[in-house]
Amino acid sequence: MSKPQYPEFVSALEERYGDDLRWIASFDSESFAYNVRYVREDLKTDLSDRDLQIIIHRSMAVFNRRHVEDVYSHLGDAQSLVVQHEEATAVHLYLDDSTGVVVKLASGARVELPTFREEYLDLLYGQH
Repeated sequence: MSKPQYPEFVSALEERYGDDLRWIASFDSESFAYNVRYVREDLKTDLSDRDLQIIIHRSMAVFNRRHVEDVYSHLGDAQSLVVQHEEATAVHLYLDDSTGVVVKLASGARVELPTFREEYLDLLYGQH
């Protein structure tokens, strides 16, 4: 599989979701490494680096692909996970067993699966 193209991925999400796009981070749940790819301007002051670090680390620990597959082992391989909160929606796109991307959107943002997953994975891997 080719290497993810994050600038095009981020640009497409910014264009589609505008102010509803809160932040984007790629992660590796084996090493607990992550890269913040985008943070909406007003959230840069609301979310300290430490706050975002805690959120992403907890997300990797709880929502990593292996854990989700263990919980729902009877359903096969996990492709993505959507968690809707009162204030935001998190879309976890799994790229392989340990890596993925978390896209955090405003709570009213519309996400349609599997369209969201297919469309943005194609952009991430330059297949648009």
